Parts: sequence; C-alpha cells; structure tokens
Amino acid sequence: MPADPPPVPTGLLFPLHERPTESYTTSPRSFGSGRKGGRKHAGCDLYAPVGTPIRAMAGGKVLTALYSFYGGTYALEVDHGTFVARYGEIQKEIADKLKVGDSVTPGLVIGQVGKLNNYHQSMLHLELYTGSGKGGLTDRTSKPYQRRADLFNPTTWLDAAK
Repeated sequence: MPADPPPVPTGLLFPLHERPTESYTTSPRSFGSGRKGGRKHAGCDLYAPVGTPIRAMAGGKVLTALYSFYGGTYALEVDHGTFVARYGEIQKEIADKLKVGDSVTPGLVIGQVGKLNNYHQSMLHLELYTGSGKGGLTDRTSKPYQRRADLFNPTTWLDAAK
C-alpha cells in the first residue's frame, strides 16, 4: 500500500511550465493504473513534447544522479528535504550535468522530457516519496507497486502545485 501523502509544501512548483493537455488523473497515466503482471503504476505521467524542460519542484539536493530507466530513457532522484522525487523517462541532456549532492533551486531546469522506445507518447514520469524509507526507490519484492514503502500518490500535490 502506498503511504499517505504528507501536506503539500508551500511554494511547490509543477514540474513542467505548462500543465499537460491530457490528464494525469486518468488511466493509463494515473497513479495506481494497472500494468502487466499485476503491477500498479507508481507515479503520474505528464504528457509533453520531447525536450520540454523539467523543473525542480522545490529546492533540494541530487540524491541519485542520472541513470538508465525504462525503454531508453533516464531518471534523476532529488531529495527536496520534505519529500523525494524521481523524475523519470527523461532525456540524458541537461540532467547528465547534475551529480550526487548538487544543490537544486526551485524551478531550476533539471532535465527534459524523453520518449520511451516503441511508445507513441513522450512524458515525464513523476514518483514522490515521503523520504522516510531506506534504500533504493525501486523494490521488486514490494507488491503491487514494486517501490519503496514511502511511495505516495502525487496527484493531490500536482493539483496544488503552481
């Protein structure tokens, strides 16, 4: 089961400059949507054109530098102090300049929207965590999300973000 979302931090920024035209609250983009093998979607997909800038939702430090994610895309993890964000399905450019421990400021462009191989749509895949968990964010033994226990549904936070 996902964790309860903590209160939305004051000044939280939406990770894209514009809201997506397709809702992140409906399947298959929404948190908890069904996936192959009984897995559930561990984030919200924010559809946007390839190369759209991704901005830090709050200040923080790079927790895990750029690494391979799904289908030829990459991910970056940032500890924002009161929460941890995985910015996934991004391009290598821009994000590859950030290293573990680097500071990010609210609104700093930290990456660009990428596109999965063999998938028709480009997106930012966003996962949020309370920060209370230990170890890597992916945990294949933790069903059905296959994520750390402090994962929470980012929908209300995205709705409230500016």
